Amino acid sequence: MKHPVLTLTHNGLNLTKLALASIYQQGIEAKAYIIDNGSTDGTVEWADERKVLLCRYLDNHGVSAGWNVGLNILLAEYEHCLVIGNDTILPWWLYKELLSYELPFVTGLAVNNMELIKDRAPREPLQPAPDFSCFLIRREAWSKIGQFDEGMKFYASDVDYHIRGAKLGISMMKANVPYFHEGSSTIKNASQQERHEIEHQADLDREFFQKKWGFKVGSLEHHTAVGFHSEIKSA
Repeated sequence: MKHPVLTLTHNGLNLTKLALASIYQQGIEAKAYIIDNGSTDGTVEWADERKVLLCRYLDNHGVSAGWNVGLNILLAEYEHCLVIGNDTILPWWLYKELLSYELPFVTGLAVNNMELIKDRAPREPLQPAPDFSCFLIRREAWSKIGQFDEGMKFYASDVDYHIRGAKLGISMMKANVPYFHEGSSTIKNASQQERHEIEHQADLDREFFQKKWGFKVGSLEHHTAVGFHSEIKSA
């Protein structure tokens, strides 16, 4: 049985190559699927040659739309899907370990030091602070929570999803399963104009979230809505 891994790309081919290499080094048979959001650096051609390109857009449709398209396709075929950023590197045991929790939604733990993913981490109590740069979602969670809200293109739709899941009583936890995350790679690699556009859209996304819920990302009301009191970082 193959285990699907979905990742979105918008340039950053060198990072994508590292991410896919780690996918194919998992301790189970994993299969990569890429949705490309308007890359111009050869990502599309590289992915197409390797038969991992699931969908291609000519411009950047955003994170929420990409996740929705990919998960609608993959969860119609598979019972679960691992979703990662193309700026992540997975230790070989990550996919199998997340599956072992048998939860509808569980994530790994982002770290910024490659040394921290060399050895298998000890199993520790789960934390109610999911990290959306590497999450395992099962069909049962997708069918109940539904799609990511595309009113938020780049930011805050992960927090929105967590709140919606919590209100439905769906466990959405973070396991002590570390993976390397470059973080903010799209912004770092963007031109000055594109960086400005992304930052402007991020402000609009946060405004959309506040209008929808009546409170800001990171506020006390937000923490109360998901049942914990430590800061959540939006993807």
